[in-house]
Amino acid sequence: MTIKDVAREAGVSAMSVSNVLNGRGRVSEATANRIMQVVERLGYRPSVAARRLRLSQQWTIGMLIVVEDPDFLSDPFITAQVTGLTNYLTASSYSLILRGMKPSDFRTTGLFQDIEADGMVAILSGDSVQRSWFVSELATLQVPIVLMQEQTVPQGIDCAIVRQDDFDGGRQVASHLLATGARRFWMLLPQVEWAAMTARKKGIASRIEAVDGTSLDVIACGDESYCVTRGNTLAALASRKAPDAIIGGNDQMAIAAMKACSDHGLRIPADIQVTGFNAFDTWRYVEPVLTTVRSAAHAIGERAGSELIHRLQSGTFRETEIVLPVQFQPGSSTRSSS
Repeated sequence: MTIKDVAREAGVSAMSVSNVLNGRGRVSEATANRIMQVVERLGYRPSVAARRLRLSQQWTIGMLIVVEDPDFLSDPFITAQVTGLTNYLTASSYSLILRGMKPSDFRTTGLFQDIEADGMVAILSGDSVQRSWFVSELATLQVPIVLMQEQTVPQGIDCAIVRQDDFDGGRQVASHLLATGARRFWMLLPQVEWAAMTARKKGIASRIEAVDGTSLDVIACGDESYCVTRGNTLAALASRKAPDAIIGGNDQMAIAAMKACSDHGLRIPADIQVTGFNAFDTWRYVEPVLTTVRSAAHAIGERAGSELIHRLQSGTFRETEIVLPVQFQPGSSTRSSS
């Protein structure tokens, strides 16, 4: 069964059938429906190998996640981005090659150089100098690149960034807490530097610093695991005066901090307020319900796929910087605004 057989049965040209199957060109809805009915009736399936040879494409997107933790898919934010990207690529007949590596491995091995893909998507950790170096290495693949959650567009390479507005999310959290009367803040951050976490901190600081008599201290939480975050929060509570509010860099750290506060004899939110970030399912499972910020992680993955495929089909990115909004999600772990 060939594309010409489908075209003959549908009474159209082979080019029209190809356009419908590949989502290109202008074909009326009635004609497209007729073609798809014939495709289903005849059981036609395009040859992936032939399509690759004809179009000089792999029909594959590579994804690189540079992070120290080898169990990186246990992070709900990363998983949501990967899921959004995978779903979009699958619907567009593309495959995804996913590869994770530690920052230390990136410089000494060619773990990503053997990925044969039409384009690359990357999630990077590390400081700004490290991430810039990672991007320059990715550019040697000479394929279009989409970076997730980076804050600035790299210059001089074929690249776009898709991120959520973490800075504004931080501002929304700080504005809410300030309105409740909070003035002394702790923020829980992991040892590994993420561009999004840095943006959240900057957004929080921009609001807090504008109000007299306020302070913001960072509590380092190592690998951001439950045990480390809870332990470090408990140690901080034991060694200094408790703040008015604890802001978790994400929901997991905030929930660990809630447990630490409870163990220390503090009532939430009467004695201390706690907020998180991302609003994945875990925020619903704690009592009091966590105040957090609803993330656009899944949409980041979908948009990355959309922009990359558009670039492959048209030759240019529609936009080089896409910023998706976030939404403040009040819960009962903070007090009502005064």
